[in-house]
Amino acid sequence: MISGTHPGAALEAPRLRAVWAAGALAAGTAAGLAAVVLPQPLLAVAAVAGLALAALVVADPDWALGTVAAFAVLNLANLATDYHGAPSLFQPLLALVTLGIAFRWLAREERPVGGSRAAAFVAVYAAVALASLLVAADFAAGRTEVENLLKDAALAVLVGLLLRRAAGLRPVIWVLVGGGALLATISAFQFLTGSFGTSFLGFGQSAVQNIVGGVDDVRISGPIGDPNFYAQWLVMLTPLALDRAFAERRLSLRLAAWYAAAAMAASVVFTFSRGGALALGVVVLLMLLRRPARWHVLAALAIAAAVAAPLLPSGYLDRLTALGQVGTVESTTDVSIRGRTAETGAGWAMFVDHPLTGVGIGNYAGHYQEYARSLGIEVRRVDRQPHNLFLEVAAETGLPGLAAFGALVGGAFFAVAAARRRWRAAGREAEAGIAYAVGVTLVGWAATSVFLHLDFARPWWLLMGIAFALPRLAATDTAPAPEAAP
Repeated sequence: MISGTHPGAALEAPRLRAVWAAGALAAGTAAGLAAVVLPQPLLAVAAVAGLALAALVVADPDWALGTVAAFAVLNLANLATDYHGAPSLFQPLLALVTLGIAFRWLAREERPVGGSRAAAFVAVYAAVALASLLVAADFAAGRTEVENLLKDAALAVLVGLLLRRAAGLRPVIWVLVGGGALLATISAFQFLTGSFGTSFLGFGQSAVQNIVGGVDDVRISGPIGDPNFYAQWLVMLTPLALDRAFAERRLSLRLAAWYAAAAMAASVVFTFSRGGALALGVVVLLMLLRRPARWHVLAALAIAAAVAAPLLPSGYLDRLTALGQVGTVESTTDVSIRGRTAETGAGWAMFVDHPLTGVGIGNYAGHYQEYARSLGIEVRRVDRQPHNLFLEVAAETGLPGLAAFGALVGGAFFAVAAARRRWRAAGREAEAGIAYAVGVTLVGWAATSVFLHLDFARPWWLLMGIAFALPRLAATDTAPAPEAAP
């Protein structure tokens, strides 16, 4: 994973590998001694491992990118803080990655490249969000939302700085797929065995919730604690797993990718998320229709789905069909659907009342009761979120925010399409396939965002960073080699 770019890098590679081997041996020895001597050996081992990882993050951009991806997909920072009471890990990680970029620039002359496209789009949207604080009734809530936006969006910029070559795409995709497979395996094991008594260190959270009518069941929520957002993560990762299943040359890797895709799809079902189920169907269809279309796989999946339908959890199909009640407010309407209808109506009313400014970022919840009461369909006497990202942006930041956010998302899709065209023209089908899969992940995110607001968004920002970096990688990858001097 050494990424040196200076002329003598090839000659120094054996020496550097020896250094890394010696460092790993020293870290292992220190960890072993700590486990025997110190009163809290697990903490000591974790500290040694953490220091070793920190050194790798500073020294190697591939390790830095993989670590950031693992933190995002496994929700490690939030789990450590909210579930285990540990200090914040996310900001120190961002600082460590930034330190590594500076270190490699000064010590190795590895000048940072990339990240500018993501930074430009993020800056425009952040500026509009910041300006909306001028009209926010709850300035503190708005400021917190802007701070969270800037911290999460920094991932997109850092990815552009760390992803220096197209060869780095495959490893980070596998980190994301592997993380999704790990979470989905825990979730599937929980649901199929009924072992909900343990949360698996927070990676397997769940709760009994209403499914439809008088039917209650356990909804799994992975490391997030919310089944709908967990389903959104899994939907976004499924296209990446399918791409690896189609493109990997080794049978073992293809089988691993198929397993990851199947486990994540099953876990989406176990969340009972209606939006997740619909979006999963969309992304799987788009991946199977990629040229050349895999009609035989599509037919096999359709048959498997028909066979598996009677085995679905109780009330699952009834819950899905309840989506047809959206917009209705009769007494027989599903309570969740009535709530979503109220949230959507309130958001639209906020936008209509404040089309140019919105009510201020982070201020939808504070205005919800006021607007929901006027609709006459409120069923939840607590502040609520809009459960529709695009309506949330419109209600809180008005037309300027909607335009800036649309440019951000549209720019990512444009970047994916441009990179894919360039790679296909150069005959680089593997890289073009990854670009297509990244585009489908963004489609999956957009589809689920019709039912969800912007929260737990770090994996999305990471994938946005990958999308914005693709054109630069494609240009570097397909640039003609310089002619040798005569």
